[in-house]
This record gives sequence, C-alpha cells and structure tokens, in this order.
Amino acid sequence: VDPAAGTVTAEGMTTYADLVDATLARGTMPCVVPQLKSITIGGALAGVGIEATSFRHGLVHETVTAFDVLTGDGRILHCTPDNAQRALFHGFANSYGTLGYALAVTARTQPVRPFVAIEHRRYAQAARCLADVGDLVEGGDIDFLDGVAFAPDDLVLTLGRFVDAAPYASDYGFEHIYWRSLRARERDFLATRDFLWRWDTDWFWCSR
Repeated sequence: VDPAAGTVTAEGMTTYADLVDATLARGTMPCVVPQLKSITIGGALAGVGIEATSFRHGLVHETVTAFDVLTGDGRILHCTPDNAQRALFHGFANSYGTLGYALAVTARTQPVRPFVAIEHRRYAQAARCLADVGDLVEGGDIDFLDGVAFAPDDLVLTLGRFVDAAPYASDYGFEHIYWRSLRARERDFLATRDFLWRWDTDWFWCSR
C-alpha cells in the first residue's frame, strides 16, 4: 500500500477481503471495491467489477494503473496505459483469461473516514428515480451511490457519505439482512469496513 502515491499493488489472486484490510489499515481503500469478499483483484480486472463508487471512478479496470500478465506462450508482460503493452492493457478487461493471467495488479486508492452515513430514498416511479441519479452524480457531494429495484414501482436509491463519527453502527454481517434495512430505515450508519461488505452476507441469504 502506498498512500502517498494513492495506489495499492497486490498479487492477482488477492481477495478484496484481504486487500481492503490492508488498505484500511493505512487509511485508504481501493477506489472500487466489488461487494463480495471472495472476488480477487485479478478476477475483477479480467471480468468487470462495479460498485457504489463507480459513478465517480468507473469500473475496476478503469482504476488500474499497471499489471503483469502471464501470457499463453509463457511470457510475463508488464502492461501500462502508455508502454509497449498498451494494447494488452486496454484490451484485458472483460477478457476472462483468454489473453493471459494477471499475476500482479496496481490500482488507485482513495482516503477513507471511519464511518459511512447512508440515506435510503424510495421511489414509485423509475423515471423519477433515474432523474435523481443524474442529479446526484452531477452534484458531487456523495461518496457512494447504488440502487435496488424490488419491482417497477418499488425502487430504492442509497446515498453514502464518509463521516468521522456516528451515533451507532449497524452490523449486517450475520443474521441481520442488509436488503431488508432498505425498506425498514431511512437513515443508517455503518463502519466503513462493514459498509463495503454490506451485501456479502446477502449473497448467502439470496442463494435459495
């Protein structure tokens, strides 16, 4: 982790759970953190990784500044946006291993604060919800934005902002199911680490 440079470098098989723990210990987080702990940084680069910071930072591969690739013919190539391997750098995302295997990845990070204050806004009309998405993205005063469509007339936008203190911190890491809170609460507070993994347990509850 290099807070001064605003980057983190990790082996391609490093999970985001380990990556987040390492960066949070240094007061930062990867600019885009896919919401399941077991996703690896190399996997998110070879696929497509998206999360609630993507409205500002793009997809995971758009936060990557360099990576090393093991190609099918046994070469290890260092790829950056402007070196001799720039075509591979720009073409690697969404290739799902067909162009090679990511051995190491360097990605941008951003500073964090201890907590995230979240606000749930409910909508009965998709058009109004999407109009607000545009306004919120342009407004620039939020750190996170995501949404859930339970039905065509039942939508929720969640706005998140970093804060230094919170009156409480909710925990959705076990039996408390995060998606239910979208309907039960208008406002909520989570520790930053718990916010990043708010959907991880839901993956279990939704599996059936």
